[in-house]
Amino acid sequence: ARVVRKPQIRKGQVLLDLCETDPSLRRTTITKRHGDLYKAARDTEWGDAWPPEAP
Repeated sequence: ARVVRKPQIRKGQVLLDLCETDPSLRRTTITKRHGDLYKAARDTEWGDAWPPEAP
């Protein structure tokens, strides 16, 4: 999936609008409970792949 809109950073959560391989859009919420994914979501920009690739 790709991020199709600037991530919306809220207190304790990040909202991501994603375009998936089948023609659909979906919004996903990443909260602090997601740990490392939450940290990655805060640094995500428009056009980035989601979920991020492991280094």
